[in-house]
Amino acid sequence: NLTKLTLRSFGGVKDDDIKVLEKLPSLRMLFACFGEFPASLVCSEGGFPFLEFLSLALVEFKEWKVEKGAMPSLCRLHIEHCLYLKALPDGLQHITTLKELTITSMLPEFYRRLREGG
Repeated sequence: NLTKLTLRSFGGVKDDDIKVLEKLPSLRMLFACFGEFPASLVCSEGGFPFLEFLSLALVEFKEWKVEKGAMPSLCRLHIEHCLYLKALPDGLQHITTLKELTITSMLPEFYRRLREGG
């Protein structure tokens, strides 16, 4: 049972690949760095049911949506150097277990939107 997964220097991840990842039943930690997700990343309802820690560093994607019921166990989220990401994901407010959010080395536009509530 896979509990920790690190994706490093990856490219061409498709929506179907994300759907496979989010169904891994024992995944607790996911680290993704130096890679490329679909331009619009969607975490589906019921996806990543036991994921507790998610770290995204130098990952290329522009938009991120978290559907209600996705990542219900997430406690820690780390976002770093995701320079194409415009804002925090829609739906993040649905994750009531989130205790720690770390955001570093993003573009000024991202921080401006964050200050404005987005």
